[in-house]
Amino acid sequence: MPAPHSLLPPLLTKIDALIDAEKYQEVAETYSAFVKEHPTTNYLASEPIPFKLNVAFSKKYGSSATNTFTLRNTTWASDVKAALKAGPADFAALVAKYEADVAEIAKSSKKVA
Repeated sequence: MPAPHSLLPPLLTKIDALIDAEKYQEVAETYSAFVKEHPTTNYLASEPIPFKLNVAFSKKYGSSATNTFTLRNTTWASDVKAALKAGPADFAALVAKYEADVAEIAKSSKKVA
């Protein structure tokens, strides 16, 4: 009898699409609905989201600006996960603030990638 497949890959694919579309509130809504239905996936569902945001910011603003931001804000990943769990509005507000910070850094940094 084959093992049931994880529901996480489709969730993370959907979250990728929402991040690419900059629909941050919908990211948190999608995460919250999934975790409500599958509470034991809380950690595995939330853990990749900061990395996915990092990749999106790097594509949009360059890796130099994004890395500078992460070095200046060493708790950013745990702050993102805390906001994700606090609710969609909190998550969307924090991500918008972080994106604005990265955009500001990008104005004065050399674009590497």
